Amino acid sequence: MWALTDRERAILRKVIPTELSTHLVSLPSSNKSESIEEICKRNRLSAADVSAIYDSLPPEIEFFRFVEALRPCSPNETAEEKEEEQREAKRIFNERLEQLRERQEALKYAEMTKSVDVSRNRSLMQDFGKEMREANRHLVAVINTLITVGGSFAFGFFGVQFAYPNLQLDVATRMLLGLVLATLVFFADLYFLVKGMDTDVQNVNSHKKR
Repeated sequence: MWALTDRERAILRKVIPTELSTHLVSLPSSNKSESIEEICKRNRLSAADVSAIYDSLPPEIEFFRFVEALRPCSPNETAEEKEEEQREAKRIFNERLEQLRERQEALKYAEMTKSVDVSRNRSLMQDFGKEMREANRHLVAVINTLITVGGSFAFGFFGVQFAYPNLQLDVATRMLLGLVLATLVFFADLYFLVKGMDTDVQNVNSHKKR
């Protein structure tokens, strides 16, 4: 049995929130349910009673602080029996205290790490796949620009000759015409490339702000 003095009662009321003072606990020693406030009025608790209180409370309650403060009663037993009971009781509650500390530390760690940047949760393959998709998209844009610029030059160089063969344009004139068309198409494609990259940067910045 464990003694309940004013010191233990004060610690119990401190570790258990006020809203749980009416929380009912089924005590094995009395075979009935009592509130936390009623339990604080007792003079002693059995080991089973303490275990029942612990099992009925939420895991975030630092109940181990109350358990550490408990002191055994002085039953009418021989000194040897009393010492054996105290050793066994302490062993059981030391194990329970260790479990309580580990659970409390796990809860605190989870609370500390839940606000960490979500980028830590991404796998390497996910990032690699995203980068590959971005690289492929830019590569396709560059190839498309080269094809359109080359096609524009070919149209200016060969198209005029086929469309108007009677003009009899020399090679230098046809090359100049092809370069003019290719230059116009190049700057048009460049405008849309830069505009698309600017849109991508804005999307990335807005995603980071979230």
